[in-house]
Amino acid sequence: MTFGDESAWDTLGLGGREATWSQEQVDAHYQAMGEFYGELAANGEMVTGFGLADPSHTMTIEIVDGRPVASDGPYAEAKEVLAGFGIIDVDSHDRAVELAARFSALVQTRVELRPVMDQGGQEM
Repeated sequence: MTFGDESAWDTLGLGGREATWSQEQVDAHYQAMGEFYGELAANGEMVTGFGLADPSHTMTIEIVDGRPVASDGPYAEAKEVLAGFGIIDVDSHDRAVELAARFSALVQTRVELRPVMDQGGQEM
């Protein structure tokens, strides 16, 4: 999972925002991302991954007094938002750490690495 603040959407001009990066910087970023994902796909390590939409589209559902209650976001107190996620299938924990570190350097933000669990609650 990748995290960032809302300025990440400004950087690339996402969600109708005006980009703070030049078109050349945006193009170079997408080129590097494509190469990274292409390598993982060629190695059979990429399962899926997506960037998430602008945080202004966030909605939180929580149980209050036994009933689901929806509230809009984002919230001013939120310093960091979930920006995207990826699922990889690698042979070792070390390889997962290596890829997460490379991706973190590529996107210049924090990456959280967590194993996926199967239906029985076991880490895969």
